Amino acid sequence: MMKILIGLSLAVCLARASSAASLTAEGISVLDAGGNVRATFSNSETLTLRFQVDNAVSGNQISFTFAILNPSGGEVFTHTGNTAPGTVGVSQTQLSGIPISSFYSTPGNYTFRGEATSAPDPTVAQSVNFVIASPNITLIYPPNGATGLSDSPLTFRWIGSGASQYRLTVSENAGLYPITHQIINSGETSYSYPQNPTGPREQLVPQQMYYWKIEGLDASGNTISESNISNFSLRALASSQSRNVIVNDLSITSSLSDLSTPLNFKAVVYNAGNNAETNIGVKMSLGGISAQDSPKQIQILSAGETKEVSFTAFMPQDQESGLAVACVDIFDDNLTDNCKTKLVAKDTGNTASGGTSKQLSYDELWAELTKRLGPDALKALDGYTFQTIECANCSGSELNDILEALLSGDATLAGASISETGGAAAAPTAQTGQETAEAAAAEAESPAMDLEIVDPSASFRDEWTGYASAFSDKEISTFVVADKKEWKKLWQSLSEAELPDVDFSHKMVLGIVSAAKDRAETVRILSKRKTEDGLAVDYYFIQAPKEKEVPAAAYILKVVGKETGKVNFRRLDIGGSSK
Repeated sequence: MMKILIGLSLAVCLARASSAASLTAEGISVLDAGGNVRATFSNSETLTLRFQVDNAVSGNQISFTFAILNPSGGEVFTHTGNTAPGTVGVSQTQLSGIPISSFYSTPGNYTFRGEATSAPDPTVAQSVNFVIASPNITLIYPPNGATGLSDSPLTFRWIGSGASQYRLTVSENAGLYPITHQIINSGETSYSYPQNPTGPREQLVPQQMYYWKIEGLDASGNTISESNISNFSLRALASSQSRNVIVNDLSITSSLSDLSTPLNFKAVVYNAGNNAETNIGVKMSLGGISAQDSPKQIQILSAGETKEVSFTAFMPQDQESGLAVACVDIFDDNLTDNCKTKLVAKDTGNTASGGTSKQLSYDELWAELTKRLGPDALKALDGYTFQTIECANCSGSELNDILEALLSGDATLAGASISETGGAAAAPTAQTGQETAEAAAAEAESPAMDLEIVDPSASFRDEWTGYASAFSDKEISTFVVADKKEWKKLWQSLSEAELPDVDFSHKMVLGIVSAAKDRAETVRILSKRKTEDGLAVDYYFIQAPKEKEVPAAAYILKVVGKETGKVNFRRLDIGGSSK
């Protein structure tokens, strides 16, 4: 009899030990009023908190606790009481209709933390970050009261509030009625006014005062934030430039090794006009959030004078890269150079002790190198496009030192030669008949630096770019190719060349196609990174010059490591067009 009792006691202990690891967190998210998962909100919205767990062994009731932490880590919201049966399988609970204003204190990165307990199991927890942006929408351009504008096209710009949509309204009256022009976009913070609008009333008239306003909308079209009303007018006749204040440069003066620390920026403002300017406001933002000490003011800037303005900003916590923007708040005769942008990512800036060397873009670097190659080398490179630069026998810092010495004049290029190892690989451009040759990178050898055009077909190729009329969508297309059948169908619509071999058991192909309105000459992928939701891909377009005809949609196909989660594509606006 004693043995039976011991056996029963042991069985109970084993059952409890098995259930101790039965509860696991399966997913956590923050949703807007329309049920869409979002990472950025404004403080006038309501949100839904959702938490999901998996129960491996049937047991006691599951109890949930929801908490929200502010940017300083303090708990500003907590809720208990949500429960679910302790049955085997996935259990999900959510708390809906929470006004952000009930816990909001300051713009920044907030954290939703969910906890679940089923006695005697230990508590499981999971967290997700989200951003609450400024509740206000700040109009940037045209500045309030601007007169004599000559922009073509006129581009409206503003600092957003985190809304999923924005509505722009333009009217001849301060009450914004009747409406001259109105659009709703998909969350972008700029809009180019059509040069040939469909309605005659929408055509902007020179010297007529116009009023404009931006409203932030949620997914259901409800207004959740709004700007003040600004006014502007267009120039009647062209005149010579006499006022021109330029943001010449925007640079980082602190280390980017740790994006959680404050980042220091320096904006260089230059008066290229004929007269002194007074009380010039200078604004700066990073990742859509204003710098701590923005705006600043330049009391007086004489003609031909340059002044530096320093700012301190934080990278938004949910971003590994962000666009820094510095603008002067002035309406002069050349408004296109009133702002300067810089894409900021980890380890991509000057450190405080880095001297005064200029950070060159790929295109600027290629232009500087070709100046030093000589006429024979330039002739051999005719028709090629600079793609990347490498140094097979040196580290990244050594290559940087070589290039800096070359560009500064401390070193010279000796014995440069161009050798071609094969024809250009077939790229998917059969629809237009155009082909873009791939340019090679530089190999640094002492004493000479030889440049070699590498044939991409000689090794595995993981990227294809070009134009194709197979894509004719009015909007940007992004997609993921995950199997060979889909890959073959896509490739055959682009090219008659042999299908490239992709190992889809370990790889997948990312695709990005521009829209006709983008006039993209090139599509480039800037970065890709893993997030809690899957893979985040940042990309941008290089716009074709106005005088160049774009034959079809520009695209890029890129082979990357296979991911099982969601792929989120994000377009970056880095400004400018190719020259």
